[in-house]
Amino acid sequence: ITFIDRPEESPRADLFKCTLKWQDDSTLLIAWADRIKVARIRARPKTSNNATLPPFIVEITAVFQLDCMIAGIIPHPISTSGSSPSQALVLASDSASVISTTPSSLSLTSFLIVAYSPPDTFSDERTDDRAKQARKAAERPELRIISRAGEELAADALSITDYHLWGCNDYTLCDVLGSDSSSDEGRSYVVMSPRDLVLVKPRDRMDHVAWLVQRKRYEEALLDMEVIEAETPQVAKEASLNVVEIGQRYIEHLVSEGDFAKAAQLTPKVCGQEP
Repeated sequence: ITFIDRPEESPRADLFKCTLKWQDDSTLLIAWADRIKVARIRARPKTSNNATLPPFIVEITAVFQLDCMIAGIIPHPISTSGSSPSQALVLASDSASVISTTPSSLSLTSFLIVAYSPPDTFSDERTDDRAKQARKAAERPELRIISRAGEELAADALSITDYHLWGCNDYTLCDVLGSDSSSDEGRSYVVMSPRDLVLVKPRDRMDHVAWLVQRKRYEEALLDMEVIEAETPQVAKEASLNVVEIGQRYIEHLVSEGDFAKAAQLTPKVCGQEP
């Protein structure tokens, strides 16, 4: 149908692969080096002058340049409600941190990418200095959410074994559909490296509460937990956290911070829920 060339002054094509991913039947995502292109395929208008031309044309609807190389790209649904636009993700890895906020509805689509920052290279390739000749260690890759406007919504470092040895082409990002392939419910992602498989899943509301508690944001966690217990009591019943436990931690935190007045105000609310 058409030819889409890589941008001028692009880095070596053999070191930074081109990644293609269909967002839908007519939208193709193209990630190459540090750029994302969105290509829209549509029917060619019928006229007497183009009868011999292909029936479809390709239109580049968006181009973004990032501050990293892109090792993988996947269309990613995001929330349209709440204070944060980012879709929360939890990584199945002990030492990985978590992309925050929990969505209540999914509609818009952003880009989920594996961001690779190449190591600094020396300019003098003919140098006899062995230190300069040595291969530079790569930085830890990141999982990032990029909006349709090219803005970074969230980022999280990936815990990859021997990440300092791998190049951009050593990573792959795949999506795993849930039981209902027609919806985004149950969708997850897999980041692959030569030695690891990292599973990435959307967070639920209880995951978000646990994330808040872990960061000692007890007031937010307590408010969220109260909403969960009111709206979905069965989910709250099966959860490892509850209003009383979070409230007790919050009181202890306030006491340790010397905020005795606020701790005293909170005590009847928390202790009144004890069975």
